[in-house]
Formats: sequence, C-alpha cells, structure tokens
Amino acid sequence: MPPLEGPAGVAERLLLLLHYGINWNDGWVARYRQTYWEEILVDRVVVATYRNGTLRRWWSDLAAELRSAPRTPAERREVEQLLRSDDQPVLEVLREELEALVLRTRITTESVRASRSAKKSEDPA
Repeated sequence: MPPLEGPAGVAERLLLLLHYGINWNDGWVARYRQTYWEEILVDRVVVATYRNGTLRRWWSDLAAELRSAPRTPAERREVEQLLRSDDQPVLEVLREELEALVLRTRITTESVRASRSAKKSEDPA
C-alpha cells in the first residue's frame, strides 16, 4: 500500500509512530487490546485534535496519555521532522478522516506483524 501524501501522509505516519511507540508489555494500553483500534486510539486522537492547536501539543498530549515514545534515533528524528509540518491541515485530516487513517495504520501493522512471523518461521535458527 503506497503511503499517503501531504497532510494525510503526515497524519498517517504520526499515527503509525505513535502506535509503535506504545509499551505493549507494561503500559496500560496493553490491557485494552480488544478496544484499542476502534475506541482507545480513535477517541484519544480525535479529542487531542480539539484540545491542542499545534501538532507538537497534539503529539505531547497523546504520547503522554498513551505512554508512547519513538523507539529509535531514526524514529525520534522522523517524529521531530513530521511535527514541523503545517499544523492545521494535519489536525483537520486527523479530525475528518481518522477512521480511514486508523484503518490504514492497522493494515500496515498487521502486514508488518505477518511478515515478521513468516520470516521467523523460515529462519532455521
């Protein structure tokens, strides 16, 4: 699936980095996997778009609430670069197209997980 472009692409990438940064072993979100995609993530993302007028505040709010942090130096640099995008168009896309963006994020994460599983089953180690 090709990445989206423009504000939708920024929003999609931020959602993906937010998701991957969650502590799935010890964080509170791990206890709510059943409702994460349809409720937890969607509700918190949309509320944060109305509560915060900039992407930096939006990210800070959500990262703190979901206990998410970029995992690697490359992810940290990418988040910082994405947060320099024009705030309002990205926040608007997050408000108006969130379900579709979450769907794409979920498809991506499921695809990555399946690919990793397949690779592990192929490795003789």
